[in-house]
Amino acid sequence: MMKMDESLAAFQALILQMYRKVKTMHELALDILRSGDKEKALQLIYMDDFVNHLEEEINDQAQTVLALLSPVATDLRKVIAGIKIASDLERIGDYAKNIADYVIKKGPAEPPFVGEQAEAIGRLFLAMLDAAMDAYQKEDVAQAYRIPQQDEQINDQFAELSGQIETAVMQGMQMEHVVPLVAMLRNFERAGDHTKNICEHLIYQVKGQHIDFG
Repeated sequence: MMKMDESLAAFQALILQMYRKVKTMHELALDILRSGDKEKALQLIYMDDFVNHLEEEINDQAQTVLALLSPVATDLRKVIAGIKIASDLERIGDYAKNIADYVIKKGPAEPPFVGEQAEAIGRLFLAMLDAAMDAYQKEDVAQAYRIPQQDEQINDQFAELSGQIETAVMQGMQMEHVVPLVAMLRNFERAGDHTKNICEHLIYQVKGQHIDFG
């Protein structure tokens, strides 16, 4: 039994390590979105390779646990949920990489009101991600049910910012790369969607219930 416990603890530790790296990527994304620092953008892109390798390591460890220890019931759900959480974290890391790609090709988010509001949206997302992974560590199902409400705030603020950009363009403000800019900003919205998925996986892990937060 101890071997199973130790294996699952090591498995969870890898997932939490992956989360911390992905969080760092998004913090760096917010920095470069305002500063336009292309060296930091390249650093972020290199970090994505590390995240991808971590997901592979998590999948390999999951296969080992399944093959050698044959977990059942809650232990089995921990492995299945962990694989899915790692997949969502990998996608969330990709969204930070997309922001870095934009900065390298187009520069910082401009005009200034776009960068300011994008940072606010990004901070909302980071708070949501922190809450989701805190719930994962604590196996806090009640918290997992509350977190998707934060995604509605992200969606509302993204919609508001998109509307402000559209209004500014219609009023004659010169804005380069409008379409790529809005597409880049949508990465925060999509990252929030994947964070909702993490909450769904946690509920499955603890309760064995399949929930769809939409």
